[in-house]
Amino acid sequence: MDYTQALNELEQACADFQLNTSFKNSENGLMQSQLENMLWVTNSSVPTAKFFALRGIKEAVITRYSVLGLAEVLALRDELFQLALENSRAVEAFVLDSLCWVVAVITKRAWVDMPEDQKALFTQKLCDDIVLHNTPCIGMITATYLIDEIAGGSKCSQFRLPWEFHYTCKTTFENTHMLQIFEAALKVIHRQLQRSTEMQHTPVSGSHTIAYERRSALHIADRVFNWAFTSSDENKVIAASFGHSKSRSTGTSAKASQHHGSSEDLEDMDSDERSGTAIFEDELQSRTPIFPRNWQTLLLNKEVLAMFFLVYEAALGDQMHAYFSPGSSHLALQCLVQISGIRGKEIFAATSTKSSDILRAEFAQVIMRNQLQMIRHVCSMNLTSEGSEDIVVATTQMIRRFIETQLEEPSTTIVGNQRLHSLAFLVIGVPEAHEYFGEVSKFICMLLNSAAGLLQSDMLQRIDDDFGDVDNYFVMQAFDELASAWSTVINEIREWEYLEEATKSGEQASAHSSTDKQLDNQSVLGSFMHFLVTTAYLIRSEYIQLRMLICEDSVASSSQQEGSLSIDQGLLAKDYVVYEDQLQFFALLARLDVRTSLGRLYENLCSRCNAIQNEIASAESSSNRHTFDLLHEQMQWIIMMIGFTLCDSGTSERVLIPKPILEYSASCQGTEQNLAVQCIMAMLKTLEIELSSSHTSSNADYGSPLLVETLFWALRRIGPVYILPDLSDYHRISQSIITAFGRSKDGGNGGVVIRGIVDLIKQTFDIWSAEEDVLQMCVSLMLELGQRTAIAQEIVSLPQFTLLMEFFTSNIGSLPEAIHGSIIEALALLACHAPPADHEQSFLKLKALILNSFNQVVRKSDFVAQQQDARLVNQLLGGLDMIDGLLSAANFRNLNAIFALFFEIQPLLEQLLAMYSCDDEIPCQVVQVMESASRYLDISSISDEHMVRFSHGFRGLLQQYQKSCSNLQAPQPGNDIESLSKVRTLISAISYLVHNEMGFASDESSPSIDKAVSDDYGETEVFGLYCVYITAHSSQLLAPNVLRMLMQLISEMVQYRIPSLLRWLPANVWGQMLDTLLAGINHDIYDIGQRAYEAISKLAAYVKVTGVGNMPDNLRSIFSHGFKQLLSKLLWALLFSTFDMELVESAGSALVTLGLLDPGHFQSCFSELFAQAEAAAFAERLSATLAKFNADLESSDGVKQLLETTKPIPDPIDGAMLRQPLFEFLVNTRAVLRTK
Repeated sequence: MDYTQALNELEQACADFQLNTSFKNSENGLMQSQLENMLWVTNSSVPTAKFFALRGIKEAVITRYSVLGLAEVLALRDELFQLALENSRAVEAFVLDSLCWVVAVITKRAWVDMPEDQKALFTQKLCDDIVLHNTPCIGMITATYLIDEIAGGSKCSQFRLPWEFHYTCKTTFENTHMLQIFEAALKVIHRQLQRSTEMQHTPVSGSHTIAYERRSALHIADRVFNWAFTSSDENKVIAASFGHSKSRSTGTSAKASQHHGSSEDLEDMDSDERSGTAIFEDELQSRTPIFPRNWQTLLLNKEVLAMFFLVYEAALGDQMHAYFSPGSSHLALQCLVQISGIRGKEIFAATSTKSSDILRAEFAQVIMRNQLQMIRHVCSMNLTSEGSEDIVVATTQMIRRFIETQLEEPSTTIVGNQRLHSLAFLVIGVPEAHEYFGEVSKFICMLLNSAAGLLQSDMLQRIDDDFGDVDNYFVMQAFDELASAWSTVINEIREWEYLEEATKSGEQASAHSSTDKQLDNQSVLGSFMHFLVTTAYLIRSEYIQLRMLICEDSVASSSQQEGSLSIDQGLLAKDYVVYEDQLQFFALLARLDVRTSLGRLYENLCSRCNAIQNEIASAESSSNRHTFDLLHEQMQWIIMMIGFTLCDSGTSERVLIPKPILEYSASCQGTEQNLAVQCIMAMLKTLEIELSSSHTSSNADYGSPLLVETLFWALRRIGPVYILPDLSDYHRISQSIITAFGRSKDGGNGGVVIRGIVDLIKQTFDIWSAEEDVLQMCVSLMLELGQRTAIAQEIVSLPQFTLLMEFFTSNIGSLPEAIHGSIIEALALLACHAPPADHEQSFLKLKALILNSFNQVVRKSDFVAQQQDARLVNQLLGGLDMIDGLLSAANFRNLNAIFALFFEIQPLLEQLLAMYSCDDEIPCQVVQVMESASRYLDISSISDEHMVRFSHGFRGLLQQYQKSCSNLQAPQPGNDIESLSKVRTLISAISYLVHNEMGFASDESSPSIDKAVSDDYGETEVFGLYCVYITAHSSQLLAPNVLRMLMQLISEMVQYRIPSLLRWLPANVWGQMLDTLLAGINHDIYDIGQRAYEAISKLAAYVKVTGVGNMPDNLRSIFSHGFKQLLSKLLWALLFSTFDMELVESAGSALVTLGLLDPGHFQSCFSELFAQAEAAAFAERLSATLAKFNADLESSDGVKQLLETTKPIPDPIDGAMLRQPLFEFLVNTRAVLRTK
């Protein structure tokens, strides 16, 4: 080949920007040339040609490494490195970068084969050049690329080599060679700090040199601080083999991920995506590096730690070209964030002279001392200027990282027979601790104060335009960081207090606690709690002031925009949802001093409530609208603060009165002195005033539906907890709470409060009948109260409940249709607690109301002709919604009556499906009714006859639904919300039917259910699954939320209904179902994959034990083809893909069962693997690994149990029994086959 001609072609292609065929030909020619000719090409006068020539060299080394040999490759590497050193100032920057990158790639490719002395020699060359501080520094550039390459993240080149190669490179590089490079970078940083001090008056050119070198060294440090260190722990090795959690993000900040050096780019090669329960992994674990022991001397050196704080101060004056982004100051800040979170047993392991606690205390002291200086510096700045964003946010991240990390690290010091608490250890061991936490609390207050200042500054309009409001500005984001850290401190002490109390319950305090003056957990944390109480008052005051000012700004902005196009507020998330984290932080602070905090809130609420009354009384016809809006907005926030303070959120368990509220209430002499009681009463009074003032036409315009909604939200949150409390839930409860809200038999006035709430609900429906959100919150309150038996019984015993029932049944047509179902559900739920006669009468009223809503439509003489009339359709939808609400209220008290109603309306539902086959709304709502019926109606409570009747009725509805859909064209690939919702609801209806039956039978062969009944339900459930596949498009079934539900249904049907599936499900639908299982293998969503493997294991186990002899030929063929596809994809996923470690057992069980079912195909898959292993050594390893795996399976108890089972429906192989051989097989095989 004429290399001169190839070079000319490449230069011409680059010059003409025609990097296509001519470029490819010349590049391919270069890749096939000898190495000396490759180097000659780099002498081209065209920079772009040099760049692509270097890329060709890199590809040639990777692809021809085994031919070239180690010696020749290293000679090329050294020559390129020398070329870079000699021409660092003579070539373009992008060519020099490319040259250093190629050197790094070649070094990694040869790393495993290089002798240790050659590795050490090259590392020393890099370090020497780094320390020499040439500009540009080839050693720094090359070292940075080398770290990127060996880290194995997204910046790692494609070597097409096994994972084992990359892992070996990483383990042999990180603890020796990277440590040397890091130390060399630290020397550069230290020297530049000295030069910055000495050259304060030097010309700008000198400053540029210092800035460039500093930034290059910080780049190396940033990469090291984000390195994912390997571990000798066996579990870590296995995790690395299969991949970390999918979609993991370990960036230290939102900004960091946008710049070079973000940890996202430095993760292990298997950590590209995330799935499974690891989604909920602790954020601290995923973002804070864990350094090994041999880094201790360097990283815990006080001068090194302090140097990073100093380098940030020096970097603030660096003037960098726009090309260099991020700048030195940003890199320094990111390093400081990572340094603040240094943790782990190894890095703080005891030395010959110092214990681990001493090392930790010294580290904490350095960090605290330097963070104190940064906090003071930041607080002296203008916090609201955009130029301060970087340092303000980073400083709060440092503080949060340090506090959270230190509090999770246990101390080894024992004082008074107790291990010293982490916080107590900090306070005792670090003299600056009190000062540090004090400055942090001031910083929190200053951030809030600065945000308040923004609302009164000229910047407000621009912030509103650019960020929406102050809450989205960086000052409040910084506040959120510190709020999280401060919450951690408070929660740590609270948790210790509760554990201490539980431990000492019934015991005498130890003797030393009263006489020994040594510092222990009790004295230190008790003293620190007093400090927290003091600071909490200041933070709460600043937060309340800020919120009141934001209310003023919001009202003023609304007044200015009045008349313009506005967004429907009902479409926006509620404030108590958007600001839940801040409100929880406020509640945490408030409970430190309940008396003071509730007193402030109570006073604020009452003063504004009185102000509203005065405004109404003084000028009914000319009241200032702005004043009303401002008072309402501020009262809304005060009420939310009260709501979060008095009660915790909770859905999974019973919510009780918080312990600090109980302790405070116990110190109150009566209800008048108990501010918790008075706050609740003040809210009831506020609601009463708001409703009474809005009732008059002259003041109706000044009412606030948002305030009324918030008040009902607070009552929904607080009412079930405080009203008629169950005394058995509490060890001790204040008499003032019992007097205010307890049962009458206990001397309480809870019944009076409930009566007042019911009256307020009735008034609200009278006054705000058009405000859907307000009414929905009222109904939500009724539902919450109905969940508490004592409260519900009290409500139904009131005469007002009868009036409320009459009001709803008579006026439901005038209320928003969206709440009809909820109203019926609430009334039915409450009525269940009435005496039998009253309950029956109430149910008959609700039943008559529902049936009447249908009869008014379907009994019209011209109904068929006017069936598409919008008013008739809406009335039918309202009736269906009411049925749905009634079904949702089903319980053991009304179950028989609801079953009877369902049987009665079933023909009507079939009629609606038939008539509205071309419509979406009615069929969708009917399917929703079916879903509620299968979900809430407990079929185990009725006779076999009625069980069969329910199954027939349900199947009749499914058949009619399928006929209605068949009248349309083939299912359309609609992935809009409405289409997917209908599919999900249908799947949910079948799934709940299966759950309903599975509740009292383990599987279809169980003797606990009559076989005729079981067969009937089996036919219904299988027909439901058939309907899903027939009526929905395949693309709809693959939508993530739909596929998750469908996979769960398939898994449960296979577990419970295999005989029925084989009997009733058509062969073509079996094919579709196997395709669905195929799509579930290695799916990004954890639940989908898990359910798919469960279903595959169960199905394959059943077919293996029972055989396919009795199956039709077409079904046998579908099974054979489908199982082969499942086996191939599953094996390839386990061996080649990023795989969630938590799913390996279930996937392995499926793999082994499929292998037992078709051993021939299993072996053919491995034959393909052997063919892929080009090297003989790899093929031998694969063969030995497979032989060992087969031998382990033959002796596995799990496999033997499956093959020897006599059960009609066999259990799948227990994945735990396969864990050891499966993990050993997969780790060894993936290490050879997985390439990057």
